[in-house]
Amino acid sequence: MRRTGGVGGRLLGAIALLVAARLLPAQTRACAASADSVPTSGARWGAPLDRPVTLHASELSLRNALDRLATTAKLKLSYSAEFLPLDREVCVSADTAPVGEVLGRLLAGTNVSPVPMGGDQVVLAPRAPSASRTAEPTADMSNTLNVLDRVVVTGSATGTGAPERELTVGLNVLSGRQLTRQNTSTISDALDAYVPGIWTWTQSPSSMLSSYASIRGASSFGLSYPKIYIDGIEVANPLLLSRFNPGSIDRIEVIRGPQGSALYGTDAISGVVNIVTRHEGADGDGRNMVVRSTAGFAQSQYGRDVLTQDHTVSFVAGSSTKSADLHIEAGGMGSFVPDGYSQNLTAAGGARFVGTRGTLSTTARLFTQRAGSPDSPLVVLPSPASDSSRSNAPQSVTEYTLGVTGTLDGGNHWLHSFVAGIDGYNLANVQTNFTPVPSVADSALRAAQGSAARGTLRASSVLQLGSGGPTHGSLTFSAEHAMLRVSSVGVTTMIGPDPTSRSGPGTSSTTYLPKVTWQSSTGVTTQANAAFDNILFATAGLRIERDSRLSDDHPVAALPMLGVATVRDYGPFSVKVRAAYGKGIRPPATTSRWQFYQPRNALPAELGAEEQTGTELGIDFVLRRGLSLNVTRFDQRASGLIQPVAVEPVQQSGGGPRKMNYELQNVGAISNSGWEIEATGNPLSRLSATAALTFVDSRVGQLSPTYTGDLREGDRMLQVPATTASFNLGWEAPHWTASLGGSRAFNWINYDELQLANDWLNDSRPMQDLRGPGLRQYWREYNGGFRLRASLSRDLRRDLSFELTGDNLLNYQRGEPDDITIVPGRTILTGLRLKF
Repeated sequence: MRRTGGVGGRLLGAIALLVAARLLPAQTRACAASADSVPTSGARWGAPLDRPVTLHASELSLRNALDRLATTAKLKLSYSAEFLPLDREVCVSADTAPVGEVLGRLLAGTNVSPVPMGGDQVVLAPRAPSASRTAEPTADMSNTLNVLDRVVVTGSATGTGAPERELTVGLNVLSGRQLTRQNTSTISDALDAYVPGIWTWTQSPSSMLSSYASIRGASSFGLSYPKIYIDGIEVANPLLLSRFNPGSIDRIEVIRGPQGSALYGTDAISGVVNIVTRHEGADGDGRNMVVRSTAGFAQSQYGRDVLTQDHTVSFVAGSSTKSADLHIEAGGMGSFVPDGYSQNLTAAGGARFVGTRGTLSTTARLFTQRAGSPDSPLVVLPSPASDSSRSNAPQSVTEYTLGVTGTLDGGNHWLHSFVAGIDGYNLANVQTNFTPVPSVADSALRAAQGSAARGTLRASSVLQLGSGGPTHGSLTFSAEHAMLRVSSVGVTTMIGPDPTSRSGPGTSSTTYLPKVTWQSSTGVTTQANAAFDNILFATAGLRIERDSRLSDDHPVAALPMLGVATVRDYGPFSVKVRAAYGKGIRPPATTSRWQFYQPRNALPAELGAEEQTGTELGIDFVLRRGLSLNVTRFDQRASGLIQPVAVEPVQQSGGGPRKMNYELQNVGAISNSGWEIEATGNPLSRLSATAALTFVDSRVGQLSPTYTGDLREGDRMLQVPATTASFNLGWEAPHWTASLGGSRAFNWINYDELQLANDWLNDSRPMQDLRGPGLRQYWREYNGGFRLRASLSRDLRRDLSFELTGDNLLNYQRGEPDDITIVPGRTILTGLRLKF
């Protein structure tokens, strides 16, 4: 073959290459030089590192490249930021190469190796000091791994994640996989089963909201609750978020106590719950669908053949860097008490895009519930028409969330993130128990009737200092603005002649009038984190927030947080000691108190915000195979607490039922102290186990001299259990899974609601005996029942599974939180799960 160009041609080619090299940035040249296809070494990789993957990435940060790989290979990657240069640009080109080899190329030059942990979980863990940098990770390396390596969102002001190793506060992470396996679909079941320090009362299907008994004791007189977020979007009313679709949940992260207020602002006085939804691609051809249908019966002493059912459809589409998902669930239960039926529908979905410099995801949620308005079969009513406030119309609630979340790699060690979204609800025709003393659920439910919508805007920037080294730090700056519109149902009562009343002159008429109220809050947060030699960690944060619900004299709140932790590794054994201080605040006007709220200029001058300050001291022991033991001591003081106090009985004209008027008062302070003990682990390769035990002493520390209620200094707070306990066991085999769990609350004081309601309705006691100190005669001690649940799933073939779930297996129906509340008895569901 004849050559052309000769020496001159080769010289021109060399000059062209030199010019091109000069014109390309240095980093791009480095990428171009290293973007060869990943070689196939022939090494035998264990699952899931043996999954074939195709990935072409150039000029991506290591952080985004790992995101792309996880999405493409359907993996869950966990790692600690201090071990990886996440801002380094990488290039890789792979065609049907094992995930292990692609990760090896991406992690070249680091002292980190991928370690499979079973299922689809892979942890990027530090190599043992004696290991060769080129050695393939072995199963034995998993023994050096501990739960401190996972990345969490809630403990970081960035909202983009931080290694749990560096956190100075106690944090619990509930995986969506756990919740799905046990068919857990309510907040009460999830928190009671897995989170020490928090106890929620089991929810009746016809109830519209959750009822929190204790979050490290009481942070309010009868009304404690955490601040709840869904993908960073604040929920308009945390008490109304009671159910979720477990198939749409990636994880739930929980902070107990006021330490989270420095990050999340007012209303985080008790703690923070952040629900992170799934955003992942599909297997195979880029889409899949899962259909699940179950049905069964619930036992009840007050109804027969109570049909219960639950049906879900999940659709996931996309691959690599683009994905979308939709999860729909419909279910319900028949009348376990007369007219006590419930029907609900949940739809949740979203989309995710992973780009070269950042990520963008969307979140959408819709929940509707329709329930009957049951009369308690335990209460003797004097006349069916004696209470005109009772309605036969069904109760209904509609909740929705819509938002977008994004991250942007700003280069030069900067990372930016933003959240924009709206959450709202509409609640109508709520019904509560017959009692003159509003319970936690009753008062909050009445107050929330109407509608509300909360908009959230948040932006943050984090500066990484010394990233990739054992000594490093970060500075985070964030700003947040929220607007809340509440349309509450006000009540106007007219006594005397009323030309529009059909009852005639001399009677009373009640009119329900909507009242629109606006509330806004603006907060800025600064947080500094420092790590010294990967052993000592310190956090300092401060949030300055202006809230329109605070008084004109003090419209701005300063919420600080300080924490320190030290971690020492001894081979496969790690010990973490941590201590943290925080302060939280809750304004007097909340979505759970709108029925008492007046415009700010009409609020009593003495009615101030509730506050809680406190410390926590903890020690975490982490052993091989994921075994861990966490012990935490907490001491907190809640002051300026608000209680609806009965101030005046009203006997309506025309023979109507008796009424009791209430007003909000700052009546005192509460001291909360106790211990939290939590153990988790995998004692056997297929067996997982968790257990939690909490001891709480919550007492009235101080009362106002003008207080006229039934509490006294030194009293235990009502409805707060002295002890709570739970356990969970899970077994996973190649073609079947099983779980067994239980929880119980011990020793609390509450009203004898049944006797109180009967005395009230039948006029058997004078009004004076049913308020103030007279109510103490109705106090009684309660000791809850053990709630046992179990589930079993068996693969009949590759795409078809059989499921069996049992809840409340010991058939415990009454006694929590009082003797008038009834919940369904033993409930058994069976059905099939089909995957397309």
